[in-house]
Amino acid sequence: MPNFSSPAWPIASRIFASLVGGYLFTWGLIAITIAALIPLGIEFHDVEMGMLMLGLLIYLSLFLWGMATDKLIWLWLILFGGGVTMTVLASVLQQSFLQGI
Repeated sequence: MPNFSSPAWPIASRIFASLVGGYLFTWGLIAITIAALIPLGIEFHDVEMGMLMLGLLIYLSLFLWGMATDKLIWLWLILFGGGVTMTVLASVLQQSFLQGI
């Protein structure tokens, strides 16, 4: 059982949220952008490579923001909530696109 009153808990929470939540948010953003741009006729590999390069910068920015912010609840809500939401929406977009083919 974690000791939530320990001074190390906010630091561990911030590190976990920044690493894992930043990855999830970046993954969701990349997935939803790819799913939205493919039906517009843009080549898959062009979108994929461009978003993967941009995703590296986004992940770094989210990680640094996670280390700098003092509001842990917002960090968790934005990174995990936004990441899960974008990933689910990307899956729905991909399924609707595949059914339309």
